[in-house]
Amino acid sequence: MNSRLRMGPMFAIVGYLFFGVCIATFGPLEYKGYEAVSVFAFMLFVAIFFIVGFTLGSRTKAPAHAIWKKKQNPAVLAFVFRVSLFTSSLLMTYELLSAALSGGLHFSLASSAYAYINSYTDYVRNSGNYSLNFIITSLGAFPLFIAQVLGIFYYRTLDRPSRIALIYLFVVTVLVDTLGGGKQKQFGDIIIYVVSVVLAKRAATGSLSLAKLVKVGFFVLAGMYVMLALLAFRYQAIGVNLSDLNNHLHPLIHYNKGYWMENVLGGALAFPLVMFSGYLGQGYFGLSLSLEQPFIWTHFAGSSYSVSVIVNRLFGAEFWVKESYPYRVGSATGWDESKWHTVFSWLASDLTFPGVVVFMGVVGFIYGRAWREILLFQNPFSVMIFAMMNIGWAYAPANNQLMHSPGALTTTLGTLLIYFLFHANFNAAPTNLKALNFRPRR
Repeated sequence: MNSRLRMGPMFAIVGYLFFGVCIATFGPLEYKGYEAVSVFAFMLFVAIFFIVGFTLGSRTKAPAHAIWKKKQNPAVLAFVFRVSLFTSSLLMTYELLSAALSGGLHFSLASSAYAYINSYTDYVRNSGNYSLNFIITSLGAFPLFIAQVLGIFYYRTLDRPSRIALIYLFVVTVLVDTLGGGKQKQFGDIIIYVVSVVLAKRAATGSLSLAKLVKVGFFVLAGMYVMLALLAFRYQAIGVNLSDLNNHLHPLIHYNKGYWMENVLGGALAFPLVMFSGYLGQGYFGLSLSLEQPFIWTHFAGSSYSVSVIVNRLFGAEFWVKESYPYRVGSATGWDESKWHTVFSWLASDLTFPGVVVFMGVVGFIYGRAWREILLFQNPFSVMIFAMMNIGWAYAPANNQLMHSPGALTTTLGTLLIYFLFHANFNAAPTNLKALNFRPRR
């Protein structure tokens, strides 16, 4: 196996994390009390353990024991995909109709930005009861994830109805969540799914080239442009621009007027990029503040807002997330949990910061093992793990995305469960995608 291909995702993740550290340290936004040395040292240990774990996972032999006969793999995979596709199609149709009937569909980024602002007016977290609709939508995130990821991976071998249903899912997701609700996350998730799966497929089939990487790069840049435009419209909706940005920023953040980006691009073009730098850098500021706080154990319920809500409402336990690092940093400094805090700050609430470093080695091992299984066997469950973990890495500078919302929590736990139960069965699956026979027989 080509060593550069085998280690490529590892270098990409480490580079991305340290790019964020550099943005926090040298970017256009200055953070009061930011300890660059402490953050860099911690992230260095995180990177070392992640690299060691990934290396071991990508080099050790993948398990290949069988729960069922391997000739049944195509039938099992087709069943999982089709059930997920059917279920998610019904759920997204319901979401579309609900949005249309309530006037929640918009067809411009400006209108979407206003919709986003209005949706959070007078919003109080963990208030009220969760409706049946909310629960069904949260549980439906898992089959939607399966349908989208496997649909992209096996798109060329799907029959026409399945292709139409898959495209429908992506279109409705953008209409309801991005244009309808002004939310960037769902659109960003789609970009990450597409990039992750296309790169995985190209790498597994030996067709990954520099030209293909350039095309993927342009796709990512185009997606980022849409997200930045939506971000700019959001701030315009509340009357914020670059000239008076410091009047609207958090007291602990200061925009360095005259930053080279503003001089080169002008205020209008530089504004969304400046704010985007905050997405990449603010979490490391939260990490810096968290490193100064004492550890208070949150009983494995503080690193995830959703888990804390579940144990609080179902079992009467304390609302442990309020003892997490982001919440306590908010009480001590004013940089509260609604601001960006890296995934490492959230995880440390349950694991301690040294424990997070070790845990990153475990994460690296799973990530490296999944990548190896993709390259050698085109393992569909490994593709799902790879795409899911890339979501986590993409948002790592900002929050604990994989465990934050009920839908994300359901998807994360469900994906891990079926991966550990079934992935070994597919480590000797046919590498010929047509062997899955998704197309109906004639």
